[in-house]
Amino acid sequence: MKAMEEIYEELNGLIAEERWEEIETYLQARMEEAKNAEQHGIYVAAGNELLTFYRQSGQYEKAFAISEDILLLMEELNLEDSEHFALVLMSTGAAWEGAGGTREAAGCYARAVHILERKKADGLLAEALTRQGVLLLADGEGEALLQRAEELFEKRGQAGNACKDEASDGQEAVYELTALSGLGESAWRRGDYEAALAFYEKGAQKSAALSGASEGTRLFWKNCAAACAALKDPEKEAHYRALAEL
Repeated sequence: MKAMEEIYEELNGLIAEERWEEIETYLQARMEEAKNAEQHGIYVAAGNELLTFYRQSGQYEKAFAISEDILLLMEELNLEDSEHFALVLMSTGAAWEGAGGTREAAGCYARAVHILERKKADGLLAEALTRQGVLLLADGEGEALLQRAEELFEKRGQAGNACKDEASDGQEAVYELTALSGLGESAWRRGDYEAALAFYEKGAQKSAALSGASEGTRLFWKNCAAACAALKDPEKEAHYRALAEL
């Protein structure tokens, strides 16, 4: 029976070597081993990786089937109020998004948010709020969710990142950039160009610190320039357009 750390290592090896056709059978075999050994934690973790693989490869029906299997098992084990349950819900929501099921995805994220609020898992909660907020932004319901997410990101940033590894820190930063972009878009839509500029400036600075003069950073600077144009500030507009061209 392999430990989950060993499974992750071998899975990462398959990904690095682009042996995509072997990933499904590999994870299915690990799940079967875990089921026979009644190692439910490993079964759920490997199953969530398989769910993610199905989502990323566009095999949505398989993703929904494995999600239902995992969630039912966790409910039988009275784990429906756990962070792991919330993680599977978030993976399921992402699969529904990919399949075009906006309503179903929003429901998954909302359930995850309720669990993570009770568990006081601020990092995962901020991610779930961001996902839910972006999904509902067009309906006018997402801004408050994104604002809550950004407050949590700020709180965690002020507290320091001693408890996070480099990978999780980078992933969290990406979600914060997503939240800032969404908040800027929402402010722009209602004509509050000063607020939009503030969100885009913050996003640009954080994106530059994370990934330098990337396409994402340049897009933030372009949005800053557009906000300055709306505010009739040509000097700042020119400044931000120059940054966007670096």
